[in-house]
Amino acid sequence: MSERQYKNVSVKSEFAEEIEKFVDSHPQLGYRSIAQFMEDASRRRLEELIPESVNPPRFEQINHDNNGVKVHDRQLRKVADIYFRPEGPWCDLDQKSTCVHIDYALSLPEIRDIVRKHNKAGWKLPDV
Repeated sequence: MSERQYKNVSVKSEFAEEIEKFVDSHPQLGYRSIAQFMEDASRRRLEELIPESVNPPRFEQINHDNNGVKVHDRQLRKVADIYFRPEGPWCDLDQKSTCVHIDYALSLPEIRDIVRKHNKAGWKLPDV
């Protein structure tokens, strides 16, 4: 029979105390210790991150302001500049007013807020 190997991990005392209170007040969740909770939480987070590191999403927002958003397209290995104009959105990469880059940009909550503000000012941007 082989011995189990363990490593120590440090967390701030205040955080450990919060976890301990949570574990103690929610026995129905099945955690018997801080260590068990931390191991489960870490395993779940690792399971979330591994697929993204192996297969990152096609699009990534680089930055944005009230005039538009920069979107990195990993498939094309290019950056699309999406502009918000009174007559509608514009993608400089595709040279179109509708494309996958604009669709992605409009899916982002902070971009949707900007578009809503412009629409209230009479711009002809898509309803989001």
